[in-house]
Amino acid sequence: MRSLFFFTLLKHNTMRKIFFLLLFVPVASFAQIAEFGFFSLSEVMDSLPECKTAQDNYNALLERCDSEIARGEEELTRCYVSFLEGQNSFPEPILRKRQKELQDMVDRSVLLRDQLKEWLVQAHDSLFNPIVENIDKAVERVCILNNLAYAIDTDKAAYRYVNPKFGADITALIIKEVHSPTIIVNTAIDAGEPAHAETAKPAPSTIEIVTEE
Repeated sequence: MRSLFFFTLLKHNTMRKIFFLLLFVPVASFAQIAEFGFFSLSEVMDSLPECKTAQDNYNALLERCDSEIARGEEELTRCYVSFLEGQNSFPEPILRKRQKELQDMVDRSVLLRDQLKEWLVQAHDSLFNPIVENIDKAVERVCILNNLAYAIDTDKAAYRYVNPKFGADITALIIKEVHSPTIIVNTAIDAGEPAHAETAKPAPSTIEIVTEE
């Protein structure tokens, strides 16, 4: 009788332990599911040959602009030295004329700097924006395929810490996706909704995923 009592008590304790463990298993499993992705944009860009080509082209433009600015500064310096050497011997009309010429040269130099700076910004955008847009599309596809709510760029200082228990490093996935894109066709979006409205949690009955071979 005593053995039966201890057996029953042991059985109840064991079942309580199993129930206790089962109670926390879903929570532990849920904690391992990534809710968002994080990646390094610079690492993705470094993997693209077209990015290196764009950087080489931009560096060549930058070198040309620097050379043009340096040439203008050399000419301005030469004229200024010439003015200093002869200003005491110049008649008043010539002195004023040379002063105005120097001021015009300074104004043109400042204007040239501003124009070249603006032109370089436009050139940079023209070279790199298509690459970044292509990466953004790859990021979107990776998030859709892995059911991630969003992705963050860890290169930016806005995120001081990213908890890996809730996020997943998707840098390698994005690199793979940007080199070998996956075609995602959504056939269940109403005409008035944006193209990505139904892609946050793709349903098998409405999303057809086709991988390019």
